[in-house]
Amino acid sequence: MLAQVLERRATGLAIGAAAALHLGLMYFELPSWSCPVRDTLGIPCPGCGLSRATAALLLGDWRTALAQHAFAPLLLAVLVLLVGMALLPEPLRRKGVARVARFERHTGLTALLLVALMLYWLVRLLVFRSAFIHSTLG
Repeated sequence: MLAQVLERRATGLAIGAAAALHLGLMYFELPSWSCPVRDTLGIPCPGCGLSRATAALLLGDWRTALAQHAFAPLLLAVLVLLVGMALLPEPLRRKGVARVARFERHTGLTALLLVALMLYWLVRLLVFRSAFIHSTLG
């Protein structure tokens, strides 16, 4: 799944630019986009809190980042990979994409991480509901 995104240089750059814009707006406390799932259904989505957690991580505040969303370090690593691969010269980028694809095929790690994200969300939503919902409001 990740390798398919990495194959498209423009996609990696677009995702990186959108993430940088969103995090920049948050850093300067300017309005940014909100979670459409939370706004529509009234419940936080699996990624709710990831933006604030990633911003805290970029500022070196690991404790806050992990308290807001445990997947923030992983998201930051994927963003760096997406942008980094998009900026590589074509031969190196193709080799990198092939390695990621091979790794994904052999380990199934991307699918496992998506399942883990859903389980993490369900635990937060069902077990820590009040704290989770309150944490996504600001």
